[in-house]
Amino acid sequence: MPFTGKVAVGAPTFDHQTDSYDVTVDLIVLGLDYAFLKKDDQIIGIVCVDNLLEEFNSAANSEAKVAEFMEPLISISEYEHKLKAAQLMRENKVEHIAVTNRAGDFVGIASFKQLKTES
Repeated sequence: MPFTGKVAVGAPTFDHQTDSYDVTVDLIVLGLDYAFLKKDDQIIGIVCVDNLLEEFNSAANSEAKVAEFMEPLISISEYEHKLKAAQLMRENKVEHIAVTNRAGDFVGIASFKQLKTES
């Protein structure tokens, strides 16, 4: 059975008030595409390096906080079918979904693109 957890990619966590430039550089250096954002030790959203680079078109944005580029946090169990993840993403108009384990801990992020590719 094609589980969502099979396409989830581990992701670092950054504070939502971190400068978007710093997060962009860190993700590129780490070779990662996504990160979780937290506020007061709670995960509140997801940010994608592609979105950061798209929006990062001027020096004025260099001091923007990464939360300005955040997608809302939508999550799904790693054992749910990939089709359910894609449906949740379409319903919530997001490109990325947080993947949790049975304990409810975040274990990674899956993108709509990955779900389509891996189907």
